[in-house]
Parts: sequence; structure tokens; C-alpha cells
Amino acid sequence: MEVNRDEAERCIDIATAALTNNQAEKAVRFLEKAQKLFPTDKARALLDLIAKNGFTPGHDNQSTSDGTGPRQRRPGEEDQGEKASQTAKSYTSDQLDAVKKFFTQRSYPLGYLPPQRSYPLGYLPPIRSYP
Repeated sequence: MEVNRDEAERCIDIATAALTNNQAEKAVRFLEKAQKLFPTDKARALLDLIAKNGFTPGHDNQSTSDGTGPRQRRPGEEDQGEKASQTAKSYTSDQLDAVKKFFTQRSYPLGYLPPQRSYPLGYLPPIRSYP
């Protein structure tokens, strides 16, 4: 279809950029998509070139073991933000005690509703006055 020609060319551009970054699996994926959208000689030639150079799925940084399923996180690849939040507490024990005390009290300041209570849509409970 002539309508998909621009998208196929865009996929080819993405694939050539992936090839320059040594991401052959990504390039193959986009070249195959380009061929499905609008078959071109350029996409076919690039696919043949990749196949001729002996590319097999699994030699890439972002590949899976069989090349068909979702990517899996490797054992040493934890997110640094998660790791930092797990190792260092950002609160003190006094602050933790204050929060526990706050949620165990029967009355909450300034009309705060505890998360476990649910009220019907549109209902606002009366605000209590505190001494």
C-alpha cells in the first residue's frame, strides 16, 4: 500500500541507526516491519546483509534467550534508585512512631479521612472541631 511508504522509510531509518549502534536485533525487527508495511529493495538488501554477516538472535545487549519472549532483567541489573531507597531509611524511628500513632487514633485532625473508610460518592462527613 502506498500509504505506508513513509512509515516503512521511517522504520528503515531507525534500523540503520540501530545497525550503527551495534543493535542488530532491533534493526532486524524494524526492517521486517518495514517489509510488512511497504516492501522495498533497500529493506530487503539490509536484511540480506545482516543475514549474510551471521547475525543470530541472542548476541545483542537487549535480547532474550530464545528471541521470542519478553526481555528478562539480568541478575546484576537493579535500578540504582530502588537500591538506594532500600538500603537507607529516609525517616527516623520517632517519625515512624508518630505516623503509627496518627493512624491508630480514633479522631483525625482537620477532617482527614483514613484510607480504610469509604464513603458514598458525594458524601462529605462533618468536620469535627478540636480543642
